[in-house]
Amino acid sequence: MPRYLFVVSSRDPGLFELLKERFADDANVEVILDRRAHPDPSVPRPPVERRRRPEVNEELRVSSYAVVTLP
Repeated sequence: MPRYLFVVSSRDPGLFELLKERFADDANVEVILDRRAHPDPSVPRPPVERRRRPEVNEELRVSSYAVVTLP
């Protein structure tokens, strides 16, 4: 059975709390708050993106959360 990881933008703590409560009893769902800092143009960034799922960045930006299916 697949497992799901909800990554919620740190800009939306209310959504994080709502999803944590909603899925509290579901062992196949984990809800986490995005711990990455928001991009600061004055801070140098690594030249290569290290994340394996860069589409998550766009989903977080557009809808405040992303759902990742885990094996």
